[in-house]
Amino acid sequence: MENLVKFFSIALTTIWVGSLWSMLMVTSVLFNKIPSAYLAGVLVEDMFLYINYFGIFTALFLVFFGFKKSGIRLFQKSYFWIIFLMLIVIMINFFGIHSVLETLKIEALSKEVMESVFSERYRTWHGIASIAYLLECFLGIILVLKVRTVN
Repeated sequence: MENLVKFFSIALTTIWVGSLWSMLMVTSVLFNKIPSAYLAGVLVEDMFLYINYFGIFTALFLVFFGFKKSGIRLFQKSYFWIIFLMLIVIMINFFGIHSVLETLKIEALSKEVMESVFSERYRTWHGIASIAYLLECFLGIILVLKVRTVN
């Protein structure tokens, strides 16, 4: 049973982190191929939503089985803190920054947000979200390496 959990831990982590990195390519392709930036943004937003859900599920799976195996000693392991930081980034992006971006879109009324008076604020918050996402991607690489070596 322990080998099966380890296998699923490695597989889920690799799929999660791989999907994070693949989204960097997918977003650029969508924005280059779809004529409407609004439509491309809606598609990308939905994809990020599903990746965030999958990331939350994977992180909770790793923490649950890590705690089951290591108990309170889990808090001494570096991979727990990497998972924790990744979860924090997801929560900040998902519940914080995403909400701000959605509010700016709504306040732009019928215009696309980039054509409205809110375009500068939108660009700023989008940049912050991008930096947080890249942080999550790099933490993910470290997590993939750590989860493979966890006893």
